[in-house]
Amino acid sequence: MREFRFQVKFFLYLQWLIYGAFLVLLFVNYGSLTLAEATSPLQIILCFIMTLAIVISDVFPIVYSIDSTENKAEITLAYALAFAIAFIFTPLEAVIVSFISTFISESISRKQWFKKLFNATKGSMVVGLTSIFILKLYTKSLPFLAGKNILVILLASIIYFLIDSTILFALLALINEQPLPRFWIKNIVKIFPTLISLFLLGIIIIFFFQTEPLMNLFIIPTFVAVYLALKREVQITQETENALYALADAVDARIPDTMNHSKRVAILTRDLCNTLNVDDERTNIIVMAAKLHDIGKVIIPDAILNKNGKLTEEEYEIIKKHSEEGEKIAGSLSKFRKGATFIKFHHERFSGEGYPNGLKGEQIPFGARLICITDSFDTMITPRIYRPHTKSIQEALEEVERCKGTQFDPQIADAFIEMVKSDLERYYELIKLGKVTENN
Repeated sequence: MREFRFQVKFFLYLQWLIYGAFLVLLFVNYGSLTLAEATSPLQIILCFIMTLAIVISDVFPIVYSIDSTENKAEITLAYALAFAIAFIFTPLEAVIVSFISTFISESISRKQWFKKLFNATKGSMVVGLTSIFILKLYTKSLPFLAGKNILVILLASIIYFLIDSTILFALLALINEQPLPRFWIKNIVKIFPTLISLFLLGIIIIFFFQTEPLMNLFIIPTFVAVYLALKREVQITQETENALYALADAVDARIPDTMNHSKRVAILTRDLCNTLNVDDERTNIIVMAAKLHDIGKVIIPDAILNKNGKLTEEEYEIIKKHSEEGEKIAGSLSKFRKGATFIKFHHERFSGEGYPNGLKGEQIPFGARLICITDSFDTMITPRIYRPHTKSIQEALEEVERCKGTQFDPQIADAFIEMVKSDLERYYELIKLGKVTENN
């Protein structure tokens, strides 16, 4: 926790202070109600079962990549269970069950103490507030499917979602030094469909507890099926991505002087996206395309790839096929179809004289226009078999300047030139070491 800025530490301590005050209010207002229900053996067993269920769900998360870097995120089915206990138990009971279950699961996962405390207090406070809302407005004398009760459940799910996501993303926005509204929106977009499905599972659990509690036994296979389906989908996507990246590395390795070329182009591309304030989702797609931009060269014979001299016209026509072949290979990943078009068109020229389709100006996809510059720049500053002499960074930037409006998009070229000039040491390291650490 020492590495955190003052603002982050202040946020954490404030959140824990608010949670302490919240607990005191719960004991004052709902202590007697909780003690009355806690004497019931059935209620104690139910608390134990729900605590165990949340712990098991949290201990077996589905981990997946959220972008083209090493960043990871988790999907857990405990979200549905936590929402359900806000309805099933009194507010104080719900808070206790949520806190204990989260703290146990975080301890099993060996999280740092402040992460355990933050997640446990955040989760249980959100559950408690949602439980108070339901207790005040839900009418038990009416059927569960009565219009008023359905509205209360839907509003409760919105309250749960807004409070939980706002607390979490407020902390993460502080850590990443980003404005909360933009950070909240860009992350919610990624997980919203999953959250909707988890809330629906939570509502089903609530419905069965209200009407026929034993029916919840049949929810267990549903939870297992949803977990396995999500895990399998993530696994297939990751395996496909890893296979494509391995293939791209193999292509670089076939040509000794292009070793790590694709990785360097990806780093330059991410830097350029950040310079142009491209949103994270588009950046990740474009960077992934940059990593895979030469993957189509896997079909090109070694004799052509490693030829020490000028290519014949026939050989050049074969080389030109790599961009379209790259689109076919990368497009095998259904979630990357859009990025595959950037691979296909990264050799188009702004003047319309490129290949494969001779697109002109803004007809060329934005991502392809970015990769065109970063790919060309890396090619200029690193040696090639057919051209042993390299350009200096200054000479390469002058070439980018000269080719504005013909080969390169002028606005993107200007941004790229300014980006490199503003951090020359970083890009000298790119040449010297053949790699550079990505900015975070």
